[in-house]
Amino acid sequence: MNGNDLVGLVRERGGLQTAREARRALGAAIGALRCALDDADAPVVAAELPKDLARVLERTATKTVRNAKALYAETERRERVGLGFAMEHAQVVLQVLAEHLDPELVSRLRKSLPSDIAALLKRRRFPAEPPPYVHEHPAHRDTPLQTLSRSRPGASETIAEARGELAHRASVARTSNPRVDRMVASARSTRPGHEDETLATSHGDERRR
Repeated sequence: MNGNDLVGLVRERGGLQTAREARRALGAAIGALRCALDDADAPVVAAELPKDLARVLERTATKTVRNAKALYAETERRERVGLGFAMEHAQVVLQVLAEHLDPELVSRLRKSLPSDIAALLKRRRFPAEPPPYVHEHPAHRDTPLQTLSRSRPGASETIAEARGELAHRASVARTSNPRVDRMVASARSTRPGHEDETLATSHGDERRR
């Protein structure tokens, strides 16, 4: 097992800033694990670790760790980063060990370790597919800039480009009748008292004062 790979994984998964911090977390968690291992299992695990980490397991345990709570406390005593960080680091280290130790050895350790510590020796799980609440976002499409000059919300046509109606459908101005000029000139006035007047006979200019 490559020591640099172990350090890199612990650094990445533990959110540690430097390789030195990752090595410190590794040593602290493995040292705490030694206090939970019996004397028969410790050298077997040490044989699969890099030499600098194997030395920690070759030492005689100074304490007895009987549960996960005690494991975290021992990790914090060695690492001195606060109990919350020590818990995270211990969990990460045991997860990495479960992935890189011989599977038969991992199975053996799960049977001999306290149940809540054995539960930490598990591989990292990657979901085969995203959870049901995760939805794929639609492809991004640029939308036209909306300003007061737009003819309607969401339209790409500005007022300057809009093709509005210049006259209503019944307007004389829209008729195709060739006698439209005569029709306009002969149209009767709608003003009270001037119903007999037409555009041709009206003298509107003379009445303006």
